Amino acid sequence: MPGKMPVLHIEPLRYPDSTRILLEPVADVDYRELADKAELMATLQQKPYEALFVRLGIPIDREVIAAAPALKFIITPTTGLNHIDLDVADQRQIQVISLKGETAFLEKIQSTSEHTWGLLLSLIRKTAQANESVKKGQWIREPFLGMELNGKTLGILGYGRLGKIVAGYGQAFGMRVLVNDTDPGQLKALPKGQEAVPLDQLLAESEVLSLHIPYSKENYRFIGSKELAQTRSGLVLINTSRGEVLDENALLANLESGHLKGAAIDVLEGDSSWESEVPSNTRLVHYLQENDNLIITPHIGGYALESIEGTRAFVTNKFITSI
Repeated sequence: MPGKMPVLHIEPLRYPDSTRILLEPVADVDYRELADKAELMATLQQKPYEALFVRLGIPIDREVIAAAPALKFIITPTTGLNHIDLDVADQRQIQVISLKGETAFLEKIQSTSEHTWGLLLSLIRKTAQANESVKKGQWIREPFLGMELNGKTLGILGYGRLGKIVAGYGQAFGMRVLVNDTDPGQLKALPKGQEAVPLDQLLAESEVLSLHIPYSKENYRFIGSKELAQTRSGLVLINTSRGEVLDENALLANLESGHLKGAAIDVLEGDSSWESEVPSNTRLVHYLQENDNLIITPHIGGYALESIEGTRAFVTNKFITSI
């Protein structure tokens, strides 16, 4: 269509119909369900696409960007951007449109924080294992002795939007709440019952530690062997931020030694580029198959109907206003 921007959209099934209506006047959109990076590169070479709507599971790396010489926009409905080679995009002066920094909008999106608390409850109450037991016709309680949260200390590492919400959940469950953030501005005027503390105190006193720091080069494996050694024995660790902020080998060692009571994570290092399968050498998944003090979900924290539709509509509107 002359005059309309050629756009390739590789996540058509997760965008509401309203976004198609919005794009129609300004863009000539090809909606394609693509299986992997190879299919994406082949498709990009068929037309001089100027905009690309992406999804997790297909990395937008140097090779992909090189296959689209006319590309001006990359649109992703995420806050994390480690599935995109931002250095190459910057070199090519490609505008990356995302949810990063969209605080006012994101405050309405609570799917990841709710999933965080669901993981914690499932881990400490052994919900999945108890359900499997009943499926087998059993009605026994002894293997499923749980842990109460009331009176325990919750540590929030990263007191941004999600950290604040999860801290509130902790208070609703009667927990003492400690928070830490590298940005002093985030720690002003804390709600009653929440206390800002240095990192070493947070690590030493938390009985449940929930990670909510964004991925960056500075935060790569921010929690590793040194930090876990500072935590109290019996810690429960939750990570729904990015896999890259947690050293998985250190996590595994502390689970195997019993220093950690358990962990529940929604993310693994590199998962944003995985194409439907976990790499066979992922040691945490091997541990998961033989132990019940670890829960791993496939990066579904933000994967709820309301958040999916809301975030997709938001980035579509943001793209249109950027053309």
